[in-house]
Amino acid sequence: MTSSERRTVPGGLVWFDEPTPPRATEQLSRERIVNAAVELADDQVPGEITMRALAARLGVRSPMALYRYVGSKDGLVDLMTDQVYGQISVPQGHGWRHALQGLGRTGWDAVQRHPWFARLAFSRPPMGPNALHVYDTALAELEPLGLDATTRMGFINTALGHVLGSGLALLEEQAMRARVGLHSDSDLEAAAAPYLERIAAAGKHPHFISWATDPQRLAPEPQSFEQVLEWLLDGLATLLPPEDRPPA
Repeated sequence: MTSSERRTVPGGLVWFDEPTPPRATEQLSRERIVNAAVELADDQVPGEITMRALAARLGVRSPMALYRYVGSKDGLVDLMTDQVYGQISVPQGHGWRHALQGLGRTGWDAVQRHPWFARLAFSRPPMGPNALHVYDTALAELEPLGLDATTRMGFINTALGHVLGSGLALLEEQAMRARVGLHSDSDLEAAAAPYLERIAAAGKHPHFISWATDPQRLAPEPQSFEQVLEWLLDGLATLLPPEDRPPA
């Protein structure tokens, strides 16, 4: 298959063909397009963008001019998600748990800055250079444990899955709040109060009502991202050989 034939495959990853983008102009380059796309997605609550809106942001008359630099809308998604993978880091030299803690925490920081990343990361395989660096570095930190290939990747995907799952929940919550106008927790509590009062008066779901009316239910914050990450790592530690498990 020739290079030109490979580039006609619908939905092909931009990394597979690595077409050389045209020479940068004052208005356009691959870097400028990707940066503008990330900024545009950050400005939209659902994080969804169109090539037409992106062209307008860049001051370009036709969206078709952008395709010469990114190949396709899918190619743009590949580039956007890999740019955010570049914000995730894996600490080295301090053991597997410290490595996955760092992956999880920097990943959570990244999805809080760019909630749309969690949705797009599930839509395209993580094959860009930044994504591969994250996986390669994490696998290197797991190498001394002597685990099989499936389990090593399972460790990484457990931590990264927590990042992306939490990011999707954040994205959907932000979209819901924008849609219905409940911008703060106090707004949501005020809207729900009459409904909960009716449930309580009817004697329904008493255990839930007892929890919902407990003033200490959020002190300390339940199931923070960091707490759940530690629980997950505790569970992964049970798969290690006895000599590599932390002391009880």
